[in-house]
Amino acid sequence: MNKALLYFKSRKKSYLVNTFLFITGFIVVIFLFGPPKHYVVPILSMIVSYGFVELVTFRSWKKEND
Repeated sequence: MNKALLYFKSRKKSYLVNTFLFITGFIVVIFLFGPPKHYVVPILSMIVSYGFVELVTFRSWKKEND
């Protein structure tokens, strides 16, 4: 099994928790600031920033497990 699949299996619970927190946070922000005119920009920026954090975490996990 390659390292990416092992990493995703080890973080499965974390993904569920982070997804729940992401959706809850997005709903809270909409209630506080009102709905944005365009949903594409905030959603894409959150996805890109979360992806960057996951990439950094994966690289550090990969170094530890080599």
